[in-house]
Amino acid sequence: MARRIVLLFGWLVVAVGAWALVDPRGLVSFADLFLTPTGLWAAVALRLTFGALLWVAAPESRTPKVFRALGVLVFLSGLALPFVGLERMLEVAEWGSGQSHAVLRAVALVTAGLGAFIVWSVWPRRSNP
Repeated sequence: MARRIVLLFGWLVVAVGAWALVDPRGLVSFADLFLTPTGLWAAVALRLTFGALLWVAAPESRTPKVFRALGVLVFLSGLALPFVGLERMLEVAEWGSGQSHAVLRAVALVTAGLGAFIVWSVWPRRSNP
């Protein structure tokens, strides 16, 4: 079950990255969803949940060590968000929105690549006949 949820999340990450490649300001719009008090707690919940899911899905993935490490990093980033706070997140978002389209597209490419890696890692392997 965790593997399927991680697979769906991976596709979502690919979609967000692809959207931002076509419309670099779309990445900024997407980030804006999390720049409210409710959005901050939604980001915390998403990161904690996804970090735990990566950990649980790791044994079923092609890259269990990477998934475990990524799961720990995502989970810890979720724990850190309330300490970073909304004000600091707004400052970082303001800085990011001031970047050129080329920089935003580079971030989008990395995002899509990370999503593709997640999808590949949990995609069911072909059974040997």
